[in-house]
Amino acid sequence: MAYNKQDKLHIVTPVAVIRRNDGRILVLKRREDETVYPGYYTFPGGKIEGNDTIRQTLSKEVKEECGLELEEGFILIKEKSIGRLDGQTSKSLSFLCWTKNPDAVTLDKNDFSDYAWVNLEELCKLKHVGIEAEFIKVEEIFNSKSNQAPFFVDTDQVDFRVN
Repeated sequence: MAYNKQDKLHIVTPVAVIRRNDGRILVLKRREDETVYPGYYTFPGGKIEGNDTIRQTLSKEVKEECGLELEEGFILIKEKSIGRLDGQTSKSLSFLCWTKNPDAVTLDKNDFSDYAWVNLEELCKLKHVGIEAEFIKVEEIFNSKSNQAPFFVDTDQVDFRVN
């Protein structure tokens, strides 16, 4: 289904913060001819379209943008809301995700010109869209040495209706 912003009260954009076993996180470089943040590094992700779930959108966007297949489960690590000039609210949701084969990155050259697996120190040397907080939160989770399983969110299995 094509995206039509007139049909939306909020624009919801989940992004995947994909961490490799060595602690590095995947970032994609936007093409220089992009209108918004040209040449800046960001996470894979995109707007929810139609009745897609967060999980469906994450899986689809990661596969399209960098060719990776996500494993089950993800952890919400950051939420940001922006009031846009056109009156809509944009909600960005950052999720910690894992991939089945992190070495299989195949970049979508229509949207991105490069990619890198970086730590926070390396990220700070790159032009990026302001994603340091996600790197810090991921390290807090892993440094806690706790079982991450209780943090996983499967929004496809949650019933948000009130009885």
